[in-house]
Amino acid sequence: CSGRERRRMSEDKAKKLAAEIQASSSSETFDLAGYGPEGLAQLVKAGLGTPIRSAEMMRLTFVCGGGKKVRQKYADNLPSLFGDALKSSGFVEDRGAAASLDCQGRYKFQHDTDKDLKFVHVFPRIAPPDTPGGEGDAALSPADLVIFADLPAFRTMVAKKTPSFSQRRRALDVLKAAKARLAAIEAKLAELQPLSEEEQSYYDSSDADGLQAKQDFLQALLEEMIAAGQLTKPEQSAVLEQLQQKLEAVEAQVAAAAAAGSSKKEAKLREAREKLEARRAAVSALKPIANRPKFASEIGAVQKRLAALDALERSAKVLSLDDALKLNARPKLLEDLKAMQAESRGWFAE
Repeated sequence: CSGRERRRMSEDKAKKLAAEIQASSSSETFDLAGYGPEGLAQLVKAGLGTPIRSAEMMRLTFVCGGGKKVRQKYADNLPSLFGDALKSSGFVEDRGAAASLDCQGRYKFQHDTDKDLKFVHVFPRIAPPDTPGGEGDAALSPADLVIFADLPAFRTMVAKKTPSFSQRRRALDVLKAAKARLAAIEAKLAELQPLSEEEQSYYDSSDADGLQAKQDFLQALLEEMIAAGQLTKPEQSAVLEQLQQKLEAVEAQVAAAAAAGSSKKEAKLREAREKLEARRAAVSALKPIANRPKFASEIGAVQKRLAALDALERSAKVLSLDDALKLNARPKLLEDLKAMQAESRGWFAE
């Protein structure tokens, strides 16, 4: 393939891995097989150049070489190339770095002789999950992550970031909109109309088959949640309303088929109506659930400590040194509470 095509493939590969990195909420391992300087530069800029929204610090491990069994998959100088890309984004090499907040923006190299693999451990910059990005923030949004991640990473994102039925249904809407946008761009190409730079970039980065696979996976997952009764009261009402709309549409089609004298079509539509009615009855019979948020116990514990501090501050007694020190902990507790609450909400929450 041409040099331009190779660059496009390299950019697409880097963009998808960057989406996985930005979606990380705990320590993960990624493979840099096949990466060169251009791909590494884009990967670091999109995946590590901006803070990862997370309630906790993490270590991101990148496999970048090894012994005879894997050596052909990696460029000989890949660790140094990756290090150069990290330095260009403000990272600092630190052999003593660990997964603690004071080691944000650092990395270190490791040659694991037991596994016969070479690693670069990166300790990314972390921001609370609800921290807004500035105008120059290049971090991928949840919608971008859902659209551009490959299927395995997408499955992980859905499990970690969209715990509820309604969040997953909004993610499905994002995929449907992305597929519709891609179809509109393809229609322009079919009519030999020029694309804007943004449309060309979107077209080059998108994968119609991948979008469909993610949509099918998410649709099946939603059906499983309905069958298992994993719906809150508002979610149950929304599903029932959608089923009612489908029933009304089928009723109109049945009447039209009967008026046209199309008995075979009418029989099929009546069968479809019966299935919808059975489905509606099954959903109506479900007992709604109450979602337990992530970090529920930790959030409760912090709220209890904050309530005690509020009571201490309102008390009329003269505070001891120990009490004053307890009150000094309030800003950090509030920061932790905000981060945990944001992380517990996940993506696409109302």
